[in-house]
Amino acid sequence: MAETAVPRIKPDVSAAGPVDLRRAHFVGVGGMGMLPVARVCAERGFSVSGSDERTSEGLKELDRLGVSVYTGHAAEQVPADATAVVFTHAIGPDNPEILEARRRGIPVVHRSAALSMLMSTARTPVAIMGTHGKSSTAAMVALALTRMGQAPSHVVGTDIDEPGTGGRSGADGFFVAEVDESDRSHIGVGMKVAVITNVAQDHPENYAEELDHVDAYEKCVRTGIHADGTLVLNADSPGCRELASRLAMSGDGPRVITFGMSSGADWQLVDASSLGGRSTAVLRGPGGREVELTLRLPGVHQLLNAAAGIATLEVLGQDIDQAVQHLWYFDGVARRMTPAGEKAGVRVYDSYAHHPDEVSADLAAARSLVGSDGRVLVVFQPSDQRRLDTFDIAFGKALVGCDEAVLTDSTAGVDLAALERLAARIDGAGGNARSVEPDRAEAVVRAAGLARPGDVVVLMGTGDIAESGPVLRAALGELVASAA
Repeated sequence: MAETAVPRIKPDVSAAGPVDLRRAHFVGVGGMGMLPVARVCAERGFSVSGSDERTSEGLKELDRLGVSVYTGHAAEQVPADATAVVFTHAIGPDNPEILEARRRGIPVVHRSAALSMLMSTARTPVAIMGTHGKSSTAAMVALALTRMGQAPSHVVGTDIDEPGTGGRSGADGFFVAEVDESDRSHIGVGMKVAVITNVAQDHPENYAEELDHVDAYEKCVRTGIHADGTLVLNADSPGCRELASRLAMSGDGPRVITFGMSSGADWQLVDASSLGGRSTAVLRGPGGREVELTLRLPGVHQLLNAAAGIATLEVLGQDIDQAVQHLWYFDGVARRMTPAGEKAGVRVYDSYAHHPDEVSADLAAARSLVGSDGRVLVVFQPSDQRRLDTFDIAFGKALVGCDEAVLTDSTAGVDLAALERLAARIDGAGGNARSVEPDRAEAVVRAAGLARPGDVVVLMGTGDIAESGPVLRAALGELVASAA
């Protein structure tokens, strides 16, 4: 395995080690990975506190649950009786609350260790991982189990419906968790069922190439999955197939169940299509079983997520016909091609896509929403300079999937020259990069000026582009008023 980035904070407890969460303090509690873990702790009756740089609707929900939430970071905010201070690698080693925990000998633990500890109390912990689709798949499984009366606990790294709903403490049967691989912290997490939605090169700060991901997943499965556990894999993913091959060759791996469009998949999707905000397919399972799968979500990729969910639910002993019916009520999770309003006949969607594969999938989903005369416009905000440098050729090809692209700066900072280079990549691949506008507000106003009735505008990226919906809708309204 290639040596890549080293975590900035060395935890006192590994993911597999014991963690006392009865008085946990979360540094960066508002993060989409941290907030649901903190919520589960609070709902279990633990005394919970946390800090973040700014407030949010999700943090207001934590406050309602009795969590002490602080804006900003300060040493005195660490409780005198804290049993653990929880962090992610987004937090620097010079954070005053981390330094205070070190000074007082309070265990400093990574979020993954806290999550693994919570999962370990369940009879059936389910870890859902993968480069793409893990949030949606985890939410689908949790929703179906809930609607079938199982009362699962869940931790999903985004809001499922209302702000702050990525976490829930349920009964001690099932615990469904989205488990993050970005910093290799999935290694050591214990699970009865492991799901890997796909494997692709990502997180260049921590992985040199795709096979590094396979290496890490292999270690994760071998060290974390229970002796009688099951691994659910995507038969369409070369990385998943490589992992399955390694496990089969060793002869000591877990039972493997596959899903996908490949003819050899245990659960095979056929006749998959997406049109007008609905996606349909036939899902063929073991023993000649066949079910009609319909989602009220755009995008064939969501059908693959649903196939992973159905395969997982079958492993968990659930009624598949009921599960398919319940998935009809799944409206998606926040920022995964979710509606963000409509103005002047132009529909706005919010997308978290930040990898070329995700960009392609979401633009294909957007294309399925427009009529014969409608166009797809995107305001694309790269996550950061390193990701843009790594994937700029692939991003250029992926963004050909829209009719007009407006490129804007990242909250982490991206060189103007890099944005202009990406625009040239898009044009060179046959697309149309209409504008480079470093200022986010100017970028969405530019997109509004390009839009016309029947179009879809996608606000795409992990940063503050998500907050641009009101600006875009206002700009669309002003154009209508001026035209009148």
